[in-house]
This record gives sequence, structure tokens and C-alpha cells, in this order.
Amino acid sequence: MRDWQSLNEPVEKYVTPDYLIFEEDATVKEVAVEMRARGHTSAFVARKGVPVGIVTERDILYRVVAEGRDPNMTKIGEIMSSPLITISPKERLSDAIAKMATHKVRRLVVVEGQKVKGVITLMALIGGLTTETTILPEVEKAVIHCPYCGAKFSSAHTLSKHIDNVHIGAEILTRKTMEW
Repeated sequence: MRDWQSLNEPVEKYVTPDYLIFEEDATVKEVAVEMRARGHTSAFVARKGVPVGIVTERDILYRVVAEGRDPNMTKIGEIMSSPLITISPKERLSDAIAKMATHKVRRLVVVEGQKVKGVITLMALIGGLTTETTILPEVEKAVIHCPYCGAKFSSAHTLSKHIDNVHIGAEILTRKTMEW
């Protein structure tokens, strides 16, 4: 199992280099068919070969199906999310997670210079899409230290009981009644 230092690993260790890219005039149906065939949940949208946006399953569901638009006539350029949110392959996983949270996205485009290296997804980082152990449980297993004596605890509740019983309770019992 990895420890908290996994968050310092570079993004390039987790990038998915297999991605789909379509010109912005491709129809939603064409893209959805290829996404299903290749097992992808998103595709990049390009303008003259340069990625300018992204379309996800959710975009297709919310911006096409839910709005009653015709997937045979709707172009992916009309429903894409743009601009792309990018990250360098040398940046840390913690930076990727923070960037996803800040921009409220689940995918980052990994770019080195002007070249797209792939995509990194929140699902791949927190479980479900990689064979690596996940990061989220590591964050949840954080050890809490007592600010008075440095003892280690697995939850705030056990720390609170410790402080009450060892530090506060012991002190209260040794004080004179008048000091209260």
C-alpha cells in the first residue's frame, strides 16, 4: 500500500495515453458510438487538429438527451466544455487533485509543451480505473496527533476522549476547588 507520499508522485505515472479526438464538426452520435466501442467516457474536441475542448458522457446526457436535441444533427463543438484544463506531466498528484477541485472538473489534459500526452481522471486517482491502490483511503487514514503529548489516534473522536481523560480530566482532579 502506498503512503501519503504518493500525493507527491508526478502526474505522468497515472496518465492515460489512449484518448479519442474528433474535429468539432463531428456529430454527437458519431462520437458516442466511438466512445462506446473503445470504452471511453470522454473525447477531445479539436479545431484543425488542435484540441480546444472536451465532451464527456455527462455532456451528451445533459446537453443533448435532456434538452431533446438530435444527436445526428448536433455537433460536438456545440456541446463541448472549453477551454481545456491542463496540467504538466511533471506536476504532483496533489496538484492535479487540487486543480480538479478548483475548476470543478473530473479530467485534466496532460500537456507537455504543445503536445497532448493524455488525460488523467479523478476516477483513476481515487479508484476504479487503475490497478494501483487508491489515494482517497490514504487521505482518510490520516493519523491525528495529540497537541499536548504527541500520541497518535485514528479519529478525532478518540483524540477528544484522550484529551478529556488524560490532559483535561487529570488536571481538573488535581486542582483545588477554589481555582475552578
